[in-house]
Amino acid sequence: MATYNPFPKFLTNIFQHIWFLWTALVFLATGLIALLAYVIIFNFFSRKNAYLYTFYVTKIWGKSILALALIRVKTKGANSLLVAPNQAYVLISNHQSAMDIPFCMSTCPLPFSFLAKAEVDKVPIVGYLARNMHVYVDRKSEQSRQESFERMRRHIEEGRSIHIYVEGTRNRTDEPLTKFHDGAFRLAIETQKPIAVLTLDGAARVCNAREAFKACPGFVQCTWDEPISTIGLTLDDIPMLKAKVRQRMLGHLGEVEATDYA
Repeated sequence: MATYNPFPKFLTNIFQHIWFLWTALVFLATGLIALLAYVIIFNFFSRKNAYLYTFYVTKIWGKSILALALIRVKTKGANSLLVAPNQAYVLISNHQSAMDIPFCMSTCPLPFSFLAKAEVDKVPIVGYLARNMHVYVDRKSEQSRQESFERMRRHIEEGRSIHIYVEGTRNRTDEPLTKFHDGAFRLAIETQKPIAVLTLDGAARVCNAREAFKACPGFVQCTWDEPISTIGLTLDDIPMLKAKVRQRMLGHLGEVEATDYA
């Protein structure tokens, strides 16, 4: 259902550009505080403790950004990941906007690391965090992709969850979901770790990937489904897993528009 907009399009565009600048300022201002915490954590705590403490700092940072940007987030199903709190997961989600990282960090109840693109290294604060906590990949290099996969494998076998955007990059199409890549499913099967599925619904409306330098307040629903076991599965089961995950995500997309919550 289309949202009624009582304002002329040019006024809406101006507002969205202004709101993007406000969100960017919020990101930098709160990020500087988070950066100070990161420097202390990475230099004065063990690797194991740093992983945990950094996650909670980032979680607070993400919630602060969303609150100040007037983005209301409704989280569903997160408790399903707490049934086995020491379990490492391959976390996967769709990718609708540049704000998806705060959504993921603020709604996940368990510490995790991201699979980060090499370009993230150029982003202030985020690049420093990624170098110390997350796993890098340069998609232009086959060797880098293979090395990244091995780092992810070691990462998750050490008991640490990792988050992968299963579409690879932000969805800039009219389709609700784009093609899924095999990497996350292969990692889950080869390590025999469960897959936890997060569906972001409404993120494209607050920061659309096809409209640069625009943002606006809004509502986003983040739905965590029951984890999917990969015990006993082989690489031949990847198509089945991809279809199962796609079905789950499609079942949640559009829920925001279908309720008075939006």
